[in-house]
Amino acid sequence: MIRRARRSDAGALSDFAVRLFRDTYSGDTAASDLESYIDEHFSAEHQAAEIDDPSAAVFVATADDLIIGYAHVVMRPADGRSALLNRIYVDAGWRGRGLAGGLLDAVVGEAGQRGAAHLELTVFERNSRALAFYKRVGFAAIGSTTFMVGEDPQTDVVMRLDLIGRLNGGPA
Repeated sequence: MIRRARRSDAGALSDFAVRLFRDTYSGDTAASDLESYIDEHFSAEHQAAEIDDPSAAVFVATADDLIIGYAHVVMRPADGRSALLNRIYVDAGWRGRGLAGGLLDAVVGEAGQRGAAHLELTVFERNSRALAFYKRVGFAAIGSTTFMVGEDPQTDVVMRLDLIGRLNGGPA
């Protein structure tokens, strides 16, 4: 089941995000940089703030009341026509079952309701699984950027999805 996150989810969401971030990036990032990023971005307090943020939406996927995936999207106030997909994380045991697509659909619906014309994201250049997923669902690479994990500058691919085309049933 995919639903909007509640403040009461913050602790479990923090635990889930920390575990998946470590599992995904520990082979590419020094432990001190990894822990610095985790401390700054994945505490229960930080998750609660993201859930409460009126310019954002957090969705969780659950099975037997356990979080097995989540997505976080933020509307960009500078232009009001774009949204930033900060994260889609899916537990390894649930990958390949359409869960990421379901979370993306929730994000697309939310961003579209708020008037966004496109959805952007950045993804680590060595995260081939995520890159393949985003390409498969219609995102196109539009550039690159530096993403700091602790003191480690990493290269991320910037990708964009046309929401108007997707919401109207046309090509993304």
